[in-house]
Amino acid sequence: MEELAAKLLAKYKQSVLDKIHNTDGKSTISQLKAIPGNDTNFINMITNLKNEHCYIYYNNDNLEALVLETLNLPMIYDNVDTKINEIGTENADYEDILVKELLRYFKDDFFKWVNQPDCSKCGKNDGNQRFLRGERANWEEKENDSRCGNVEIYQCNSCGNVTRFPRYNNPEMLLKTRSGRCGEWAAMFTYILVSFQLRARYVWNKEDHVWCEYYNQKQKRWIHLDSCEKAYDEPFIYAKNWNKKMSYAIAFGNTGIIDVSKKYVDNVNINNKLDRKSMKNDEEMLKLLTALNNEIRQSFPPDEKFNLHKEDELEYIAMNHPNYQPTTTGNNAVGRQSGSAEWVGTRGEGGA
Repeated sequence: MEELAAKLLAKYKQSVLDKIHNTDGKSTISQLKAIPGNDTNFINMITNLKNEHCYIYYNNDNLEALVLETLNLPMIYDNVDTKINEIGTENADYEDILVKELLRYFKDDFFKWVNQPDCSKCGKNDGNQRFLRGERANWEEKENDSRCGNVEIYQCNSCGNVTRFPRYNNPEMLLKTRSGRCGEWAAMFTYILVSFQLRARYVWNKEDHVWCEYYNQKQKRWIHLDSCEKAYDEPFIYAKNWNKKMSYAIAFGNTGIIDVSKKYVDNVNINNKLDRKSMKNDEEMLKLLTALNNEIRQSFPPDEKFNLHKEDELEYIAMNHPNYQPTTTGNNAVGRQSGSAEWVGTRGEGGA
């Protein structure tokens, strides 16, 4: 019986690998663009997000070393050790305790939220800066970060000086500025997780928010993290606590992409689900992400390709089960904490 099971598994594995090998990702994406009901701009956007968040910053030893050199590692590890001693080594999940401490450290000691930038001349802030306009990055800002596209321009009400606030994404620049809004926070915190050799993925929401997840090896699941809110394992925080209306939420990592919309919207607060009209249906969305995953995993060893395929299927089946409820350990029941009240209100994230 065991021998038969092994043969069937081997046959199934080979059929999966053959299907992956025989699927041309670029051709599939071109076909998807030609189907009425599929938004070409959306497909291009997801492809660009893949290029941005699935390749560029992974396996960069120099950048990872720079991250670790910049953080206060003695403080982080002392706090981890203290927590382990409180819990007891037998019951402690070291990886989980480390992630929680990184979340605390990042929010409390490392990164700064920016409603408006400090005046580059007199240093004043506290609502003292008047927004003038947005514009494209100049050559110096592009030198700092080739992907810096948007720059906010402010004028100081006290001294009249004009201050530029470039929205950087490059972790190397963010290690210097150590400030920003949700985009900068999510990008930097995701890369900190990567620098600690943790499996992490960046989660993009079409309605202008981003956060991240990490894969807990002991629990065998992806756990929600929002560094802006210091939120751990609270997938309900957006559609329920913030009362945010959402359509797509898509997770990007160096091993693949997956649609996690049902985890963060449908199975949390169906009343806040916006129509998903960018793809004709869920099947077309799955085809798109499968094609992109095949591109990402093209050079992976066969065993890794197969294991990731199984992981994708299990996660997809779980999220699409009629009785699926996201696993949570957090109990935060308030609206958005980061950002000014006015800014949060304009985004519809202040709670019910």
